[in-house]
Amino acid sequence: MTAKNKYSPGEFCWTDLGTTNVVAAKKFYQSLFGWKVTDVPMGMGDAKYSMFSVGSKKVCALYSLPAEKRKSKIPPFWLPYISVKSVDATVRKAKTALGEACMPPMNILDSGRMAIVQDPSNAVIALWQAKTYAGAELTDKPGAVCWHDLNTSNTAAASKFYTKVFGWTMEDKDFGGHDYHLFKLGSDEVCGMCPMPHPKLPPCWLTHWEVEKCAKTVTKAKRLGGGALMPATQIAGMDMSFAVLTDPQGAAFGIIGA
Repeated sequence: MTAKNKYSPGEFCWTDLGTTNVVAAKKFYQSLFGWKVTDVPMGMGDAKYSMFSVGSKKVCALYSLPAEKRKSKIPPFWLPYISVKSVDATVRKAKTALGEACMPPMNILDSGRMAIVQDPSNAVIALWQAKTYAGAELTDKPGAVCWHDLNTSNTAAASKFYTKVFGWTMEDKDFGGHDYHLFKLGSDEVCGMCPMPHPKLPPCWLTHWEVEKCAKTVTKAKRLGGGALMPATQIAGMDMSFAVLTDPQGAAFGIIGA
């Protein structure tokens, strides 16, 4: 278990879920991962931001998708955040790298400053410039985020974008005959990208949570009303498996465990 209170620029630091049914989503994820939940005001009327915790450590959150996104028929989705030194400067850099700003820089109370950008392959990612809140307070424990994968067929454009904007380097890996693109920040592995995207998902970032038993968690998710886009699958050369699931509202996420 690793407690966190600081993230370097280029590291994933947070993820949250925009959903169409807050009550049902809370019930599903609390039952699946054993999370505790605390609702905090978002500063916009009665809107709440529901913080999920493992023990006393915050790991992620959810909120109700606003009316304009529902009218646009945007489905529920998990959105990862990347720590940056300056949100405004990173948005400008993203635009020069052929990305777009989906949400301009804005302050989130006194917690930090954020923006949302879309890469050239149409996947979106959030930027986070911390003030009083750095991000997830726990890693390397069941119930905490452990990895992120980019699901896209345009790997060439995506790799150029992320290496330019965040200073990552890309390393091609072979896992038992399966190609994989690994992004690194310095010597640290931060995320990955498969050359063949999951066909049932649009271009997107897929957040993975650590679990004790992958196959048992898949079974439990189905029992709770979720679905499995990919069953528990062994990672070549490792004593670990991963799966891609959906919650009852359709948001996709991954799990990794024994």
